[in-house]
Formats: sequence, C-alpha cells, structure tokens
Amino acid sequence: MKKLVLPLSFLFLLLTGCSKSESVDINNPNSPDPDSEIPLSVERVDYILESFDNSGVTGTAAFIPNEDGSTTIYIQLENASQGIHPATLNFGSKDNGGSIAITLTECECAISETVVTQLDNGTAITFVELMSFDGHLNIYESPTDGSIIAQSNIGSNAF
Repeated sequence: MKKLVLPLSFLFLLLTGCSKSESVDINNPNSPDPDSEIPLSVERVDYILESFDNSGVTGTAAFIPNEDGSTTIYIQLENASQGIHPATLNFGSKDNGGSIAITLTECECAISETVVTQLDNGTAITFVELMSFDGHLNIYESPTDGSIIAQSNIGSNAF
C-alpha cells in the first residue's frame, strides 16, 4: 500500500511545491521542465525518509534502475526549508551510523536527482547491489550546518 501512496505523494508535491515551472505535466515528456519528472518504474524502490531529532522534515527517496546499469536516486523532502540540503548515502544502519559511501546531489528546493554508478571511492555499484547495500541515507540542514534533519535505512537495512 505504501508503494502506491508514495508515487502519488511525489506527484502532488511536484505539482504544488517549488519548481522551475508551474506548468509541469509529469505525464507529458514534452513538458517545459522534463527534469522535474519522477519516472514510474516497475523496479522502482521507495524509501521513506523519517524526521530526525524532531526536525519535522520527512520525504521519500526513490531508487530507479537505468538501462545502462546506473541508478537514479530522486529525493523529495516535505516540510524542509527552501534552502539547500546536502544528502549522502552512508555505510551501516541509521542507528549505528557510518562514513559516507556516496555523496548525492544536494536537495535544492526540496528536490534532488543523482545518477549513481559508483561509490565515492570509485568502486562500481549497480541497482541490484544498492538493493542489498548495508547503508542509510542522511539529509542535512545546510552546506554549513551538518545537522541531520531526515534519514532512512536503505538496502539490507530497510527490511
């Protein structure tokens, strides 16, 4: 049931939230701002971002496999300030913490899109490997304030 609610939430937030174009039609690939689309995919896996330390910020991270073996990670934040929020995939569970494995594109205007092919250390990683990855995702307050505002376990830690 959650997998049906989350794509609809993304759609609502994209159409009503901050965007480069208020006339985006995510069902039309010729829309004026196709980069705002969050593709639907049979293999798409969504992770719910939970508020950390009573920040009130929540959201969703969608992992979508690409034909070339890469993975696109879309992040949509809710209740976040309109500033820039860095995002990282880290080793280990959110309860135990861990070092940064992949630095993601910052969430700007509560949205981020990153195409992932490797860890920050250069080790290749596929969608299938991310689905069993021992890690978690962190969203931070700002580039100058490293306070975590939302996070989610991913891969093997999500189940």
